[in-house]
Amino acid sequence: MTPLPIKEKPNKLLLHVALVIALGIMGDSLMYSLLPLEAENLGIPLSLVGLLLSANRIIRLLSNTWAGLAFERWGARIPFLVAAVLAFVTTALYGMGWGFFAFLIARSGWGIAWSAFRQGGYQAVWAAPENVKGRLMGLLWGIVRLGSAFSVVLGGFLYDRYNYSQAVAVIAAGTALSIPAALLLRWPRKQQVHPIEHSSPLEGWKTAFQTAPRRWILAVGFMDTLFEGVLVATLSLYLSSRLGSSIEDFTLGIGTLAGMLLALRYLANIIFSPLLGALSDRLGQPPTQAVLSLIILVGISAAVNLTGLGMLACLAVVFFAGSGLFSVGNAAASGLAKETQRPHLFIGFFSTAIDAGAAVGPLLAFSIGKAAGFDTLYILSAAMLFIASLRFWQASRNIY
Repeated sequence: MTPLPIKEKPNKLLLHVALVIALGIMGDSLMYSLLPLEAENLGIPLSLVGLLLSANRIIRLLSNTWAGLAFERWGARIPFLVAAVLAFVTTALYGMGWGFFAFLIARSGWGIAWSAFRQGGYQAVWAAPENVKGRLMGLLWGIVRLGSAFSVVLGGFLYDRYNYSQAVAVIAAGTALSIPAALLLRWPRKQQVHPIEHSSPLEGWKTAFQTAPRRWILAVGFMDTLFEGVLVATLSLYLSSRLGSSIEDFTLGIGTLAGMLLALRYLANIIFSPLLGALSDRLGQPPTQAVLSLIILVGISAAVNLTGLGMLACLAVVFFAGSGLFSVGNAAASGLAKETQRPHLFIGFFSTAIDAGAAVGPLLAFSIGKAAGFDTLYILSAAMLFIASLRFWQASRNIY
């Protein structure tokens, strides 16, 4: 076990870690709203914007394992501090206007930073008692998403009022604060250091797939982000196809409606994740996951059979339940990781499963989804998520 007794209270450590990550993520969040608008002025073909926005996820398929090994070998302080520095450097690069390859390097660098930030978040949760991990995991992601929300609102205002460069400069200045904040962190003291010769990623694969609960939590993480990736990537198109003939019934356009629904993802993480996380501490993470995934399946099934406000309300419920499922799933993975000999490496593989689902989702959406229909893909992916959650609950009954 890596995490150990610390001098400061666990809640204080988690809040401090969450603040650093919230500051660090601001540059990445800003790019999702500004890069598509500014790409041509930056000399980046619009066709390559999707690749740039996905580059950080692709690199994380490797860097999640690297981050786990780094935390095992050196503890949390150095890798987490390096992540804060990378977050600032990559955000500053966004504003330089040096073209596609500079952006590609920056996006890849951010992917490495995010891998380390996530490991640090788990480290903070591990320092707390086991019976509050759901609440703390929800609080962690709620604060992180608050940083995202602050960034897109402030950055968007500065972009409209001034220009792209000034918007990025202000956000980069905020991101720079993550470096001194990371320096001031007091991490748990390590009990043992894993020998270098045993730091093989192949051992991590064995650890990750050793028991049924570990295998199924990986499946839940993968299907959760796959479903979300499918839905988010196609939401505007879906609303346009469903509401196109009755858009006059709404005072808002399709773009605004889609934006408002997607904004619920941030609001849900800020408000509902801690509440649902605390509920999972009482009921247990596996049954809470099963219930939330069932709500998602029922909600999306209702949405594809309704129109107008009823459809929008069901989609909102899906996003609220999805925010809770993500936090509860992370809390469940945290508990399983603590029972392994190499918790950081297990979390690395769980994070890779999440990133793989996020990468595969949009690809399925614009291939199978276009051929079979978005309705079918939505329900099929939600059903697979529910089955994985149910199997995880069944497999976990002997340990929870």
